[in-house]
Amino acid sequence: MKLQYDYPKNKDSREITAYTNNYGRSDNTDALGQEFTFDLVSNPLDINMKDLQLELGGKVMFYNDDANNNRTSSNDSVDSTAETLVFSGIITDEKKSGINKYSYTAYDYAFYLNKSEVLFQCNDIDGTTALRQLCEKCNIKLGSVPVIYTKIKKVYQGEVISDVIKDILKQATEETGNKYRFEVRGDALYIEDYKDLILDVQVTKIIGDYSHTRTLADMKNKVVIISSSEKHEQVIAETADDEHINIFGLLQHIEKIDDKDASKANEIARKKLIDLNKIGETFNLKLLGDDTVRSGRILHFDDELLDLKGYFLIKNCTHAYGQNHTMTLALNKVTVK
Repeated sequence: MKLQYDYPKNKDSREITAYTNNYGRSDNTDALGQEFTFDLVSNPLDINMKDLQLELGGKVMFYNDDANNNRTSSNDSVDSTAETLVFSGIITDEKKSGINKYSYTAYDYAFYLNKSEVLFQCNDIDGTTALRQLCEKCNIKLGSVPVIYTKIKKVYQGEVISDVIKDILKQATEETGNKYRFEVRGDALYIEDYKDLILDVQVTKIIGDYSHTRTLADMKNKVVIISSSEKHEQVIAETADDEHINIFGLLQHIEKIDDKDASKANEIARKKLIDLNKIGETFNLKLLGDDTVRSGRILHFDDELLDLKGYFLIKNCTHAYGQNHTMTLALNKVTVK
């Protein structure tokens, strides 16, 4: 493993692996960007270990040994000097404990998408064009974007860039039922359909922290579509699962749509009901780490004993890099079309 630090303002560029530890990398589907945390020792009483602390805004790059993926004491003989860059980003937070311990938090470059606001107008253009124009306007390098035919007609005034992207993708999901993931890798933004994010990873044996929860908290068995116009509250469409209503009681969701989308209301209601009318299941488990695994990906499991069979969306993912590389996942079962 290697951790590199770079702060161009004072031309400070150095490898800091020798006096850092407790590396952790995490992300989740409800937030944009990866978080990277680590500790650093800088001792003012030791001439060889003083003034090693880092600057906010400095860049860090973390490289993991390829041999450190899916590695245990039983396969320690794996010999590989190859390293892969698994995180790069900027330091945003520092905490000092005592006189010599510093804890740092860094985020990848999605940090800027969450902070910068934009004025952007879409004049009835398809979603793909809207996303391309937004990235060009904001000087964002675009790694990939799916084909989205949904027409976007809206003015975004002073909204955060990431919220504009979310809104465009939300409109596409409501029309087609397709769900999308966007994230930053390196210095580029990638927008992809979830069905294209199935990982071809050999899932290792669970090594701990297994739990399985089921809940009705988010179930909705009736969907009502109404106009978002403030002039009237007209019901445009509705659909329901009468069998589930008889079993669980009425759990209603109301969705507002623009009048221009009224012709799509029945389809929006149908797809929204399919998405919400289910018992929520979450699996939490700890596995040997694999750097290709992060939130927003889909893994396949075939463990009948633990009822882990089928495809699962990774909602939360936390990597810990120590003697062994491990990862802790929160999974939701999904249907892959």
